[in-house]
Amino acid sequence: MAGKVDEKKVKKLNLVPHVTQIQIQSAHCSKGCDLMTEEVKIRGMKSIKVKIKWKDKEGLIYLDPEFGSYKHVSEIDVPDGEIVEFFCPHCGTSLKNEEEICRSCSAPTFVFDLPGEGEIVGCLRKGCFEHTLKIVSFDSMHLEVDENFIKMIM
Repeated sequence: MAGKVDEKKVKKLNLVPHVTQIQIQSAHCSKGCDLMTEEVKIRGMKSIKVKIKWKDKEGLIYLDPEFGSYKHVSEIDVPDGEIVEFFCPHCGTSLKNEEEICRSCSAPTFVFDLPGEGEIVGCLRKGCFEHTLKIVSFDSMHLEVDENFIKMIM
């Protein structure tokens, strides 16, 4: 932890809750393969690369590393409402989360490990935007306080 945040300073800030941004810089499959790639950048940042399967089609999908953004570049076109499967593009292991389903639509979910920090769980139904960031350790994070904002560094 980088140190305590001065509460008096925080109270003076004009915070806008919907502007909070968290950039994912490290994502892995359950076997430890790195899913981050520079092959396709989204908004100038490394994307999260996974293998996608829908019906008899397979390809790669590159996901925006900013948590809460749903921008992506996909090699296959999937209609809204369809459920896809995600796999590690390196070892082929399924990224399906066997422990929970989507809270919004009851579809299966995927999980990305954030080594030392937590995990991202998201819905596998195209068009459902239910995603959760689960933080298990604050040890590798810190807050930076500027005159007008607070930034979480992961």
